[in-house]
Amino acid sequence: KIEEGKGRPPSGQRSGGCTARTGTAGTMAREVEEYEMEQEMEIEALEAILMDDLQELTADEREDLRLDDAGIVGKCYRVKVEADEDAEENTFPPVLGLVFAHTEKYPDEPPFVHLESLSSLTVGDLEALTVLLKDKTEECLGMSMVYELCTEAKDWMQNKMGMNDVIEDEGAAKRRRELEEEEKRARERAAGTPVTPETFAAWKADFDREMEEKLGKKVDVNEGKLTGRKFFETRDVQEVEESSDEEEDALDTFP
Repeated sequence: KIEEGKGRPPSGQRSGGCTARTGTAGTMAREVEEYEMEQEMEIEALEAILMDDLQELTADEREDLRLDDAGIVGKCYRVKVEADEDAEENTFPPVLGLVFAHTEKYPDEPPFVHLESLSSLTVGDLEALTVLLKDKTEECLGMSMVYELCTEAKDWMQNKMGMNDVIEDEGAAKRRRELEEEEKRARERAAGTPVTPETFAAWKADFDREMEEKLGKKVDVNEGKLTGRKFFETRDVQEVEESSDEEEDALDTFP
């Protein structure tokens, strides 16, 4: 739950009874209320999305960062941005600490942003990220942008690691493996099994064995085959029969 006053400007900057004011002062008071509401709504959304990755800075942390000297007297937060949330043990991927605070007219003006290396980020990396997020801030002026800044930083770290070339959604990976397996089976079905003397002999042996089991007797491979003499005798009888049939047809058609 959001604490009372979270994201509000420092005490003394708010004008009481703003709804009864008129003129320029009344207009400015109404604008301040609108900024406050939008800032509170962003913090609520970030707490719901980031949960434990969003922490309010302690008094000691504020002092270490000299936030009061920078004119930041309101609440300040740190977002833990990890390049790889599922990193294996002892791999040490980059982890960024994005410290931010709302300014009086945020989001119509940039928020306060300070970057820290929580793991495996060099000074050069932080400088490059600072430039990147400054450009992103200018692009997002007029709307809540802290989550966009975190996403931009995370993408940059993943690109630095080459992770975006290999990261794949688990469901997409499963579908890809299934498709590859199906394509492999299709290729095997299309190719079939090559017929060689050895594979044919093995198939013939299995076929004969199955036939023996069905018929209850050994299969004679020569059974049903014609000898040369029987072949010619059969052919002669067939030719005589065909000749007789032709003669009968001729007699039937004779006038």
